[in-house]
Amino acid sequence: MAAVRVVALDDADLPWIDVTMPASSSAVRLVRLHADAATGASVSLVRFPPGWTRPGTGHYTCAEEFVAFDGEISVSGSRFAAGAYKYLPSHASRADSFAGEDGCLAVAWFSGPPVWRDGIADDAPGPDRAAAPDSSAPLGSAPLGSVLLGSVAEFSRRLPGDARDAPAGYDAVFLDARAWAYVPEGEPFPDLPGRVLVRRWGRTGG
Repeated sequence: MAAVRVVALDDADLPWIDVTMPASSSAVRLVRLHADAATGASVSLVRFPPGWTRPGTGHYTCAEEFVAFDGEISVSGSRFAAGAYKYLPSHASRADSFAGEDGCLAVAWFSGPPVWRDGIADDAPGPDRAAAPDSSAPLGSAPLGSVLLGSVAEFSRRLPGDARDAPAGYDAVFLDARAWAYVPEGEPFPDLPGRVLVRRWGRTGG
């Protein structure tokens, strides 16, 4: 069985790479935390530099979910500072995006390959009303399978009841401890303090 992996988000030795986001003004720095080769889904730590902009209108063909840790980022007129969460369904339009004067550090998930298309999609969804993950929902019921827990101690009370529905593993972002972890099904969660945002990974590659 795969081992639990824990990454301190402030580790000075993280393997950062420069990635140019489509239609943007400059590269961002990125650490790939986990990816599913079968679906193209992935989660990454992303650092947007001060002055980064994506002024046009476009959309990704997959869903995205992100939580900000430091700084601030603005998307379509909404500002997201440290601790803020956002879910964007596939084909959701986004316009006039830019990082704050100190840039922004965020953890971002994509439900598939993040293919960018300019303009508004023909099947663009309506306004997204989910400002934060539902802290009372069972795991797997949120748009990308996310749930916000007050601590890892709550995890055992939120497991799905049907073992046939068990995922390959879990993706955990510790908001207060500033850490990320991948936890294979059946393995214990890291004993880190504070709130944790948990996602499920399916059995296609996890």
